[in-house]
Amino acid sequence: MQTNNEVKEVLEKSQGLERGMSSRHISMYTIGAVIGTGIFLASGNVIHTAGPGGAIVAYVLGAIIMYLMMACLGELTVAMPVSGQVQAYATEFINPAMGFTAGWLKWISCAVTVTAQIVASSIIMKNIFPGIDSLIWIVLFTILLFVLNVLPSRNFGETEFWFASVKVIAVVLFVITGIGIITGVIGGKTIGFTNFVADGGAFPNGYGAIVVSMLSAIFAFGGSDLIATAAGESKDPGVEMPKAIREYIIGITLCYVACIFLIGCVLPWRQANLAGSSFAYMFQNAGISGAALLVNIIVITAALSSANSFLYASTRTLWSLAKHDQAPKILAEINEKKVPMYSLIISIAFAALAVVSSFIAADTVYLFLISLLASIDIFIYAIDCVCQMRFRKRYIAEGNKVENLKYQTPLYPITPIVAIVFYIAIAVAMLFDPTEKMAIYAGVPTILILYFGFKFFSNTTNVSKEIAK
Repeated sequence: MQTNNEVKEVLEKSQGLERGMSSRHISMYTIGAVIGTGIFLASGNVIHTAGPGGAIVAYVLGAIIMYLMMACLGELTVAMPVSGQVQAYATEFINPAMGFTAGWLKWISCAVTVTAQIVASSIIMKNIFPGIDSLIWIVLFTILLFVLNVLPSRNFGETEFWFASVKVIAVVLFVITGIGIITGVIGGKTIGFTNFVADGGAFPNGYGAIVVSMLSAIFAFGGSDLIATAAGESKDPGVEMPKAIREYIIGITLCYVACIFLIGCVLPWRQANLAGSSFAYMFQNAGISGAALLVNIIVITAALSSANSFLYASTRTLWSLAKHDQAPKILAEINEKKVPMYSLIISIAFAALAVVSSFIAADTVYLFLISLLASIDIFIYAIDCVCQMRFRKRYIAEGNKVENLKYQTPLYPITPIVAIVFYIAIAVAMLFDPTEKMAIYAGVPTILILYFGFKFFSNTTNVSKEIAK
């Protein structure tokens, strides 16, 4: 690929980390981030709201919207494999203010997600060991995550591969058990698709319920863009990234759709949000003793694996911000293992601080940060698509041929345009949902403050430099 000086500069600024992750590591790293507590604990709520058929439609639409973003991001990550992903791309293809805004929003999103998963894990451990205070588990899990992220990328990738594999194995066992119950191999009674079509049918609450549920389904795929974070440390991005993206899209879609379908068949939709974990219900029906303990162990693994992935992403995002002069320079330093230790320390400290805020000021700082996550995802995905369009336009303007790209966004420019329209529609729909509109109210002002604040201080700094001359 021919690149201009600015693109070369972006690539040079993203050098320094170890390229030790294979497509196997990258795929499982992202799966580890996306398959979190939601699928194991809260999947029944979507079925209860939209019915079994409505839930599948909601998740399929969510998967399609996720794919549109991934298709755009794939072209960018293969052509420009940088660990900062959206921050680096927005800086280059939109402007530094947008790169600053997207980067810091992404960092906040990842760090707060780490916090949420740590707290979730501590609550589950409190249920298993009621005599031990939750704060003890929070401290232990925080130390564990820090130790795992100190490892070089190839060792981190291998650790996360096996970490995430536990969740994949759990999903496979869940699918096998569900099929056994449906066919009568397990339990001795064939239930078939009775629950799926009974009591009002597959769409008992109408199509409006699908729209409401689709918001939850879309955010279930939150973190899909983290696959780009590992691009800067993949062995051969041109080979590894396209393969990882294909494997991820197919794997995560089949995972969610298969699980929702089986839950809809085994569990009556009216009971879906009342029976606790759908996984626990399934294993109990199969006659597995200690099903509750088994599911708790799986959920803890899921939560910690997700926290591990998001801590890795937040660390690399902060490192990239520093490399682009959008954060203190010290955060761009790496140790002898090529791990950005200062960025890791700040990221894990922010997560720990947010944990403290959840106990001290749950109705202020912590809940405000949590409310940002939904709107941040939509904003970041839209920026990814805009960056891809601007990249392709510049690439062609410089005399390059599209067929030389190792990964091409399919149906360009329809794909990014449709994706952006979807994201705008989702944001508008959130305004009509009492539980979701807080994300917009909190997110939009934050975006504006970051964007115009950076432009103001940048202009002030430039004027000061001119006066100094």
